[in-house]
Amino acid sequence: MRMNVTLRQLRVFCAVYERRSFTSAADDMHMTQSAVSKLCAELESEIGLPLFERTTRRVTPCDGAAELYEYAQEVLNTMRLAGRRLSALRTLDQGNLSIAASPMMMSGLLAPVIEAFARDHPNVCIDLHELTTDESVDYVRTGRCDFGLVSIAEHDPQLESKVVCAELLCLACTPSHPLAAKKRITWGEASDYPHITLRSVYSTRKTIDRILKAQGLELRSTIQAGTLATSLRLVKANLGVTLIPSYAREFAQDLGLKVMEIHDKKSYRHELSLLTRRGLKPSIAATAFMDALQVHLQTRARRKQLS
Repeated sequence: MRMNVTLRQLRVFCAVYERRSFTSAADDMHMTQSAVSKLCAELESEIGLPLFERTTRRVTPCDGAAELYEYAQEVLNTMRLAGRRLSALRTLDQGNLSIAASPMMMSGLLAPVIEAFARDHPNVCIDLHELTTDESVDYVRTGRCDFGLVSIAEHDPQLESKVVCAELLCLACTPSHPLAAKKRITWGEASDYPHITLRSVYSTRKTIDRILKAQGLELRSTIQAGTLATSLRLVKANLGVTLIPSYAREFAQDLGLKVMEIHDKKSYRHELSLLTRRGLKPSIAATAFMDALQVHLQTRARRKQLS
């Protein structure tokens, strides 16, 4: 049997059942007595059973009313709980947030935003996935992450991307390296020395390859590494130089390396985008975090322009 029962009918029924009075129930519900009676009559018609015996002095529940009251309480309690949880999500009192990005992006770009967001919303669970570019794209496409911060060149009909920052590329080397004495270096000078490069699963490598191809240059790659952190550690061991986005500058400098921006006739940049799945509305927590991240990146870009 299919029943078209409304939450309003159940709330009124429970009020009458508890008060044993249409008048008292109407007062509790801030309704007229006739409206309460009408809703109860509609509910009785829908379920096909009388729920109350009405007399001039009192209202007596009929057989089945007690059982319906238990079911109604379960439904209403579930809706009250859902309302509280949705309200909490609206105020970011709780929720879940899943982010995909490379390890160096997490450290160099996302960490300050994560720190502030976690402090302001301590009950939101944040799940960080430190991945290659290809893996990050796949995690967003399959819905395993709310969004990713990536450099993406190919169009994907399942994804939406928005460029949120453009990073200059830099060269990192030891302070004793011949390039460290130069005030400015070009792409041609950077390509003259052995390089420690990233594998092509990272967008940084793809950007570098694109720039070199445009300039008709090639790198002498002596070692291919899996992460920028490993590349920089090997640079510190004086095994070569490496090209990095500017968001990795602080990490490289903490290792004692010299970091120089590459200047040429054309200013090449490594563009990063917020990546979301098309047609899937981000959660309230994800939307709030992405808004905070964009403000952080805009402020960071302005500071770099002024320095």
